[in-house]
Amino acid sequence: MASEEIRISRGPCFGFCPVYKVAVTPAGRVDFTGERHTAVLGPRSRSVGPAVYEELRKALKPLRPETGKESAFACSTETTDMSQLTIEWVAANGVRTALTYNMGCRDEAGGALAQTVEDQLRRLEIDGWASQKTWPGESRG
Repeated sequence: MASEEIRISRGPCFGFCPVYKVAVTPAGRVDFTGERHTAVLGPRSRSVGPAVYEELRKALKPLRPETGKESAFACSTETTDMSQLTIEWVAANGVRTALTYNMGCRDEAGGALAQTVEDQLRRLEIDGWASQKTWPGESRG
């Protein structure tokens, strides 16, 4: 649905994985929050416009579960203690659709999903904000 906000979040791992949240509105507003081990900590916003939102929506459409459902990406080979990635589609009426993915997935389809998300972060021009950085005094996890 074109009126959905798209959210991508990455959780902690056993190491120094970047932890962040990003939300993109149909109007193309991008709100990023770097939580831990990201090049940018705290909130940042930018505008990419509706056309970039539409490209993002189309790129993620094959991953989208049925409206109102939450599902986990099925992976045949996983490494434990890795980040969990969550992609959410949130409609104006609050209906949430979500896909979770273990970043430790080592099969071909899992690699393709991770690459799709990385490509979209570049498209949104926030890959630099979300890139891994270990700040002095921060612990793992």
